[in-house]
Amino acid sequence: MCFLLSVIRWDYSKILYSSDKWHVNISWYGVCFAVGVLMAYAFGLRLASNVYEESKNYCCTKARFLEILENYGLYSLLFIIPGARIAYVLFYGGKFYFDHPWEIIKIWHGGLSSHGGIAGLLLWTIIFSYAYAKRIPILTFFFLTDLCASVFGYTAFLIRIGNFINQEIVGTPTSLPWGIIFSNPMQGIIGVPVHPVQLYEGVAYFILSTVLYVLSYNCIFRLGSGFATSIACMGVAIIRFFAEFLKTHQGNVVSEFSFLTIGQLLSIPLFLFGLCLGIFCLLFNRNRCS
Repeated sequence: MCFLLSVIRWDYSKILYSSDKWHVNISWYGVCFAVGVLMAYAFGLRLASNVYEESKNYCCTKARFLEILENYGLYSLLFIIPGARIAYVLFYGGKFYFDHPWEIIKIWHGGLSSHGGIAGLLLWTIIFSYAYAKRIPILTFFFLTDLCASVFGYTAFLIRIGNFINQEIVGTPTSLPWGIIFSNPMQGIIGVPVHPVQLYEGVAYFILSTVLYVLSYNCIFRLGSGFATSIACMGVAIIRFFAEFLKTHQGNVVSEFSFLTIGQLLSIPLFLFGLCLGIFCLLFNRNRCS
């Protein structure tokens, strides 16, 4: 009885604002996502501005350089969100979306995969860097991915806060004093204290990205070298892999009795990519600041 009194009970609304008159529902998740994107956008431009001042080797004015990066960030959402949605449908949606295909476009009902979002961002970065690299040589694929790697954590952190408020991606049962009892969890058992794994994961992403931001801002990691991208890929894969052990199972590919989850299986190629990239960067001494 004393233990149950010590845990935290979460019974708050997922909706921040609702208006029947205007038929508007603003969810906490949507607000967290938007604020996270704006934070990454602002910090990314600040980092790019600082790097521009350090180098002055961009073949364009600072204003034009930042304008191009603004466009990169804005239009990246057209690839990140569909990529995240498609991956969720394929790996976590199960038979439901095959029976109700019109539900695929209803992203406001929830269901995004971070691995799909990364894939969408990489596709957009390839297209964008190909379009601009000849005119502005500094805008290479790895310059853009290093920039994203240094600020992604702000968005990832707030998205996990949104998951927490939504009572989704629920943790496994725990007897620790900070266990959370969700009143209406999307997975798991009602009334049982669980790990706030959304917060564990979000804070880990925030710390990883902040470290990369500081190192890149001080030119310890040069944007374009690929080092920040390498460490971000390995770091995200490791965080996600171990966080999955504290989550209830999701998805339709791996059985309930499988040792590895879908999230862990998808993290393996991400880690290997980061590892190979890091070795390549070390071998070719790509981290020299200009």
